[in-house]
Amino acid sequence: MINTVKTLLLILVITAGCSQQSQQTSLQTQRKFFTPRNWQVPITTTEAPSSKNVTEDTEEPQLPDEERVEYKEKPQTPDEQMIGYASWYGPGFHGKKTANGEEYDQDKMTAAHKLLPMNTWLKVTNMENNKTVVVRINDRGPYKKNRIIDLTRKAAEELGFEDQGTARVSLEILRLPDDYNPSKGLDPYKQVVIQIAVFSTQERADSFKQKLEQKYSKLPFMIEAKNEKFYVLAGPYDEKDGAKQISDNLKDDGINNFVRSYKK
Repeated sequence: MINTVKTLLLILVITAGCSQQSQQTSLQTQRKFFTPRNWQVPITTTEAPSSKNVTEDTEEPQLPDEERVEYKEKPQTPDEQMIGYASWYGPGFHGKKTANGEEYDQDKMTAAHKLLPMNTWLKVTNMENNKTVVVRINDRGPYKKNRIIDLTRKAAEELGFEDQGTARVSLEILRLPDDYNPSKGLDPYKQVVIQIAVFSTQERADSFKQKLEQKYSKLPFMIEAKNEKFYVLAGPYDEKDGAKQISDNLKDDGINNFVRSYKK
């Protein structure tokens, strides 16, 4: 009789474990990050986007009311949204620099995304209570598994998940930055480059680039002009591991450098 009870208990434990594993697998499938087909389509509007969550005394640029945003194209398919889990970050990062150089403010409506260009405007909908906010991408992340966006504490509060920490959300692109190139899509934001030097003049950057090309004829070098500075780069590369190997080889030759995203 005792052996029979033990056997039944063992069967119950195994069954419960399999059920839990099945639920976890199903949840992971639901959380999978989806790339919509139309997020490379910019919005044509001469007005700035607005949100009730952006106050008048903030330094954030204003967005037009959502119903007045004019799309160049707006395919009527569910693929125009990204669905997954959002989290928020705040006290430990408040006042520090974000990926685009701004000072992080947990009380503003901004967000971190792994791939979307900086200054992309997104509509974020909490699928658990249908609350929405409009945020601007100014940082990179999140880096925890199964999360697609990191919001400020303010945005999480507006969406109603500040206390629970995460929520299932949908993302919809409202506006892409002016320098976004639809013909190249998101490829430049997936690629990395090796930053070797920065100069204040085009002439000095050109001269240094020529010296590098003479010594490393098989490496692709380029100059990126930004904010009146000229960056000498190697790349771009699709794989970060390959770029890291080249970076290490250059360092062995005494050339200081680091690997970074090609486009922010």
